[in-house]
Amino acid sequence: MPSLSIHRLLGLASMDRINALLAVDFPVQPSTCTDQFYLDSNYQIHQLHEASTILAKVVSIQAKLTSRMRCHDTLSSDNIALTIVQNLLTLYECVNNRRRKKENTLWEVLDDNPTHATVKLKTLMSKVSENSADFQGKLPHIQLRNFQTLGAGRWLDDEIINYFVEKWCSKSGTTIGFNTFFASKVLFQEDDCINPKFKVTVADEQTVGSWYRSAAKGVLNWDSVFIPVNENKTHWYSARIDFHLRRIDIYDSLKERYTVNQRKPMLLRRNAPLMMMLMWLTEVLGRIRGEDIDLSRSSDCDWVYDPHFKVSFQPNSCDCGVHLLWHLRHVLEYRQITLDHGVGEGELGHLAFTRNMVGKRLRLAREMLDDIGLGIV
Repeated sequence: MPSLSIHRLLGLASMDRINALLAVDFPVQPSTCTDQFYLDSNYQIHQLHEASTILAKVVSIQAKLTSRMRCHDTLSSDNIALTIVQNLLTLYECVNNRRRKKENTLWEVLDDNPTHATVKLKTLMSKVSENSADFQGKLPHIQLRNFQTLGAGRWLDDEIINYFVEKWCSKSGTTIGFNTFFASKVLFQEDDCINPKFKVTVADEQTVGSWYRSAAKGVLNWDSVFIPVNENKTHWYSARIDFHLRRIDIYDSLKERYTVNQRKPMLLRRNAPLMMMLMWLTEVLGRIRGEDIDLSRSSDCDWVYDPHFKVSFQPNSCDCGVHLLWHLRHVLEYRQITLDHGVGEGELGHLAFTRNMVGKRLRLAREMLDDIGLGIV
């Protein structure tokens, strides 16, 4: 950031002033779908990310400085030091805001231009394969073959789903994300996740407790759970239990399943048996939370059940996994899946569902590479 200097940090600077200085080094680019826009955007995002990593240390510096200052008489230099630290904290916030804005603009442009996004994704996948030694072993449980399922037209595998569910839910602090194998071991009769169980035992409840203890690590104040379902290794969908909103929803991006089942009575709908298992799971998790939930009682009748919640539909047979991850993004951001109602599509921006989700695939691949510091563009 050439426009910034120690001299500029000596006086207390407003956020507007710091943003103006950042605009000199990281100017707004015309949002055109060109190779130059893509390269420039990625370069600036990378630079801002590096600056953010360095500035993040200021948070601990401020805490230490404040603590030490209590141990001695006030010095004339104290105010200067505090001013610089405060300016650095403001700079840290401004850098993060500008990075997010540039990222969001880039992803919106790629969402609007799927052909261009496909070319970029194929190029990225090719470069990672050529430099496989730099990738292998850097992410837990992720091999190159797993990463490659993010490629255009590929079906996402379990490890990719698990990676993002664990990462995003852990960061959220409010949502427990179960492993993709949870549903097959707890909710369904067989590993293919086709036929839900119709009876449960004490052992089943103990199994839930074991899975919960593993999934809830680091998620201290949770009030919802997200459950990915791998149906016969050919289709992804998910379920969510929200203790705050008191509702249970099943999200499936296959349009035919939604339209056919909406016309049926509730108990005859395809996902009705699974909903019964989710109601049981809600009661079990409620006990873990210290809540007495009995969904057979009239006192708990304010819970809402939607076995076929309306979502954006996939136009192909391969994007179900990407839709599932975007369902989770919406749940964490908006607490519910949002299409174009309630929040304008323009406001959804980079989180909006698109008919062709290749831009989302590129975004997910880029996020994984950023997580290991592999700056391949």
